[in-house]
Amino acid sequence: MAEDKSKIPASRIDLDTSPVAGSNKLITSGAVAQALDEVAEQIHQTDAEGNDISKTYAKIADVIFYEEMD
Repeated sequence: MAEDKSKIPASRIDLDTSPVAGSNKLITSGAVAQALDEVAEQIHQTDAEGNDISKTYAKIADVIFYEEMD
Protein backbone atom coordinates (compact mmCIF):
# COMPACT_ATOMS: atom_id res chain seq x y z
CA MET A 1 0.00 0.00 0.00
CA ALA A 2 1.26 3.48 -0.88
CA GLU A 3 2.34 5.72 1.95
CA ASP A 4 -0.25 8.37 2.90
CA LYS A 5 1.65 11.62 2.33
CA SER A 6 -1.29 13.86 3.25
CA LYS A 7 0.05 14.35 6.80
CA ILE A 8 3.75 14.68 5.96
CA PRO A 9 5.06 18.28 6.13
CA ALA A 10 5.63 19.72 2.66
CA SER A 11 9.32 20.19 3.42
CA ARG A 12 9.69 16.41 3.81
CA ILE A 13 7.83 15.34 0.66
CA ASP A 14 10.16 13.96 -2.02
CA LEU A 15 9.40 15.78 -5.29
CA ASP A 16 10.52 15.18 -8.85
CA THR A 17 11.79 18.36 -10.48
CA SER A 18 11.25 16.95 -13.97
CA PRO A 19 8.86 14.37 -15.40
CA VAL A 20 10.15 10.84 -14.82
CA ALA A 21 8.42 7.83 -16.37
CA GLY A 22 7.10 5.43 -13.76
CA SER A 23 7.83 7.71 -10.79
CA ASN A 24 5.36 7.67 -7.92
CA LYS A 25 6.68 10.97 -6.55
CA LEU A 26 4.81 14.24 -6.78
CA ILE A 27 6.02 16.68 -9.42
CA THR A 28 6.29 20.44 -9.14
CA SER A 29 4.13 22.65 -11.36
CA GLY A 30 7.29 24.42 -12.52
CA ALA A 31 8.71 21.12 -13.76
CA VAL A 32 5.52 20.43 -15.72
CA ALA A 33 5.54 23.92 -17.23
CA GLN A 34 9.19 23.62 -18.24
CA ALA A 35 8.65 20.20 -19.82
CA LEU A 36 5.68 21.51 -21.82
CA ASP A 37 7.68 24.56 -22.95
CA GLU A 38 10.49 22.29 -24.17
CA VAL A 39 8.07 20.10 -26.12
CA ALA A 40 6.34 23.13 -27.63
CA GLU A 41 9.69 24.59 -28.71
CA GLN A 42 10.70 21.31 -30.33
CA ILE A 43 7.36 21.03 -32.13
CA HIS A 44 7.80 24.48 -33.62
CA GLN A 45 11.28 23.62 -34.91
CA THR A 46 10.67 20.18 -36.45
CA ASP A 47 8.14 18.55 -38.73
CA ALA A 48 6.46 15.18 -38.10
CA GLU A 49 9.56 13.31 -39.34
CA GLY A 50 11.90 15.29 -37.09
CA ASN A 51 13.37 17.43 -39.90
CA ASP A 52 14.62 20.86 -38.88
CA ILE A 53 12.06 23.13 -40.53
CA SER A 54 14.40 26.09 -41.02
CA LYS A 55 16.95 23.91 -42.85
CA THR A 56 14.59 21.61 -44.77
CA TYR A 57 12.03 23.91 -46.30
CA ALA A 58 12.33 27.04 -48.42
CA LYS A 59 10.81 30.26 -47.14
CA ILE A 60 7.96 31.76 -49.15
CA ALA A 61 9.98 34.92 -49.76
CA ASP A 62 12.76 32.79 -51.30
CA VAL A 63 10.54 31.08 -53.89
CA ILE A 64 7.79 33.55 -54.76
CA PHE A 65 8.67 36.52 -56.89
CA TYR A 66 6.04 39.11 -57.64
CA GLU A 67 5.87 42.47 -59.25
CA GLU A 68 3.79 45.22 -57.71
CA MET A 69 1.27 46.69 -60.09
CA ASP A 70 0.12 50.33 -59.96
